[in-house]
Amino acid sequence: MSVAFLLALALYSLTQAPDAAAVLERARSLYTEQGPRPALPEFERALGMYRQAKDRRGEAIVLGYIGNCYKRLGEYPKALDHLHRALEAKQALGERLEEGKTHNHLGLVYWEMSAYARATSHYERSVAIAKEVRNPELEAGALNNLALVLDEQGQYRRSIEHYRRALELHRTNKDERSESYTLGNIGGWHLLLGRFREALDYYKQALEISERLNDKASLTADLGNIAVCRIGLGEVKESLATFDRALALAREAGLAKEEADWHKGKGEALLRLGRYSAALDEYRLAVQVYERAGLRQQLIEGLSNLGSLHLILGDLATGEPYFRRASALSRRIGHPRGVTANLIALGGIEWRRKRYARAAALYREALAQARRADDRGHITLGLIELAMTLRDQGRLDEMRARAQEALEVARAAGAPLLEAQALYTLGEAERARGQTEAALQNYSAGDRIAAVAGDAELGWRLGFAQGQVLEALGRDAEAVDAYRRSASTIESVRSQLREERFRAGYIEDKYQVYVALVRLLLKMGRAGDAFHFAERLRARSYADLVARGAPRATRSA
Repeated sequence: MSVAFLLALALYSLTQAPDAAAVLERARSLYTEQGPRPALPEFERALGMYRQAKDRRGEAIVLGYIGNCYKRLGEYPKALDHLHRALEAKQALGERLEEGKTHNHLGLVYWEMSAYARATSHYERSVAIAKEVRNPELEAGALNNLALVLDEQGQYRRSIEHYRRALELHRTNKDERSESYTLGNIGGWHLLLGRFREALDYYKQALEISERLNDKASLTADLGNIAVCRIGLGEVKESLATFDRALALAREAGLAKEEADWHKGKGEALLRLGRYSAALDEYRLAVQVYERAGLRQQLIEGLSNLGSLHLILGDLATGEPYFRRASALSRRIGHPRGVTANLIALGGIEWRRKRYARAAALYREALAQARRADDRGHITLGLIELAMTLRDQGRLDEMRARAQEALEVARAAGAPLLEAQALYTLGEAERARGQTEAALQNYSAGDRIAAVAGDAELGWRLGFAQGQVLEALGRDAEAVDAYRRSASTIESVRSQLREERFRAGYIEDKYQVYVALVRLLLKMGRAGDAFHFAERLRARSYADLVARGAPRATRSA
């Protein structure tokens, strides 16, 4: 090979490398400011330039960036292909720091695919390399991401130690962007454990940094998580606008997973407000994305949401398979929180079928898991459901004890909607024990919380319960008002259901409200009003029978 040729090649490399570096820098800026979709063509352009220049190191680095783009776009096979190629190239070059970074990114892909063992292996190798080359930035990132896996495995005490160490390292390094990510993850840790107020504080800290850096990917995550916290804090109506902001940013940046997450979150808010058809649409959108992208942990939550909504609508036959599939998937991938949630849901199905011993056993199993993880949200729900089952078994003192414990846990967690559910359950316990005044106090306190939050399901139940107690106390006029509020809430929700089978299923366990109201009005001599409500009930019953054609086979004896 001639000296002239080598000189020409060297000059060519010198002229090309700066151009490639400039394109790479532009791609990085686009990735940060606008998301992976607009950045991907620029990364591909930089890759071609580095290959043309035979710059193996530059090629390996850009392969890693392209892998990250595909990860954020939910295209995991392409992400893994590019990242593994980047890893092989970096290992061949002996680039230990770059190798450690790619292990970290591979861990993120496997984490999102719920392949926890593989994710943990890559994170641990990344931490080891970071310590070897004395790079605290990489060490912090890998520790943060390892904590994400520990969260999914229910190892919360270990995960928070890693998060705190990562936050300390990021602040020492003055790495604001990474600090924002870890603040958000600590918020997520509190959210998983039902500590909504603490979670909101961390998410707000993260959002402040994300806004300052104009990082759209972080902004959509922070806003969406703040909206989730608002649901937990009873600020349901306010959460919808926050979800919409998060959705708009996710769409702009082409972030498929985040967009699906906020559809799911918005579905939860709409469900709380009694807008069930709209909630069903949101849940279905989310599940479609999770299925398509192979996001198994997120799919578990989406399936559980769909199952829960079908139960509310009286459709056990459709709801149960969602829970069973979610439960099996949770066990398969080692996701204890998913197991706990679906044990509670399956207990609810057994309770509806009046198999109380089976229901109680499932609730106790779920409680044991939730207590091991100190998961306050599921501890509260498990206690509430167990208490209602104990009532049906005639074990009233135990019922009251479990309901009181649920109330204490919900208050300690700062979760108003869970507190309202616990107050309703405690009211039911007191009423069953003949303590009508105490029952009324609990119902009224729960109703105030539900009214502020706009929670339709809790609203009709608490209104009906108050009516029953007021009637028992001889306060008939107040009881009529309570029954009418309950009926009004039911009709408001029912009028928004688009599918007739859901309209029929939803009203099925709520006829008792109308029956109680009509009976009381007749007792008070208000025959005209009684006839009015009786006709409304009769018309609904007839319409449902016509729509169904025959009794639905969704409830077992």
